[in-house]
Amino acid sequence: MLEREAQWIGETLGKLRAEQISPLLNVGSATAEFREQVQPWIDRKVFAPLRGRGIVVDHLDMQDGDGINLRGDLTDDVFVAGLSSRGYRALLCCNLLEHVPDPRTISTKLAQLLPSGAYLIVTVPHRFPHHPDPIDTGFRPDVAELARLFPYCNLMEGILLDCGTGWDYVGRDPRLLVAKVMQRLIGMQQHGGIKGSASFGPWLFRRFQQTCVVLQKSA
Repeated sequence: MLEREAQWIGETLGKLRAEQISPLLNVGSATAEFREQVQPWIDRKVFAPLRGRGIVVDHLDMQDGDGINLRGDLTDDVFVAGLSSRGYRALLCCNLLEHVPDPRTISTKLAQLLPSGAYLIVTVPHRFPHHPDPIDTGFRPDVAELARLFPYCNLMEGILLDCGTGWDYVGRDPRLLVAKVMQRLIGMQQHGGIKGSASFGPWLFRRFQQTCVVLQKSA
């Protein structure tokens, strides 16, 4: 998650009353270490304010790890039915849909597990380099395309959010840039081989954009 994206999410959630969004499900959460140390702005701008307001958050991912309290597959109807019974009033799905073979299947399941009136905050890259985790399908929708994936949901707000450049992403710090490059080269296989490892270079001074939407489940 980009820092400007985290800020937008935090501000958006801050406009909603606690009883409107608690409990909240964070889909594709990654670990607490990732949210608090690797990209500390995620916890600082999104989840710390929620904790301060007493909002209950469940973190869901397919992997095990510290800070992940729900683990499961969203294509599993039994698992999704179990999530539905928890009565979530809001859902975050950030930077997940470009990493699944069929985003429509996942988005439909997410909409199904929520009751009427619940909120969905969804973000997907619009202009961003190839970044397999473990795959990147190249899904880069605009606001209307993203909103159409979610049945029985009304678009409340949508924006193509400017999130700076690759140079901003590394804090305009040459040392951090070198560290990022070395990390990708060392983990070349995990980053999609040459294509994934070299994808960041051309974006060093190109502007990133995130497609961000707020949806509400209709009756």
